[in-house]
Amino acid sequence: MPMSLRPANSRLSPRQSLQLDWFLADTGLGCNPAQDRAAREAEFARLSALPDGALRAMGLSRQGLAAHVYRDLFHIGVS
Repeated sequence: MPMSLRPANSRLSPRQSLQLDWFLADTGLGCNPAQDRAAREAEFARLSALPDGALRAMGLSRQGLAAHVYRDLFHIGVS
């Protein structure tokens, strides 16, 4: 897997950052809305830290976190 560049102050692990990058590349045709990436990363990290049961109670899955975090921009896979 190619190495992803991410800001030094990112709250995400390299794996989480890559997950968001792949979501944006696949869904957003390569766009990367950098202006609010930090806020979305913080939300992604907060949700990622929750146990699976808490995510299920919110109607979320680990695989769907990126789509959830970007649901206002990309209405794919989110109900």
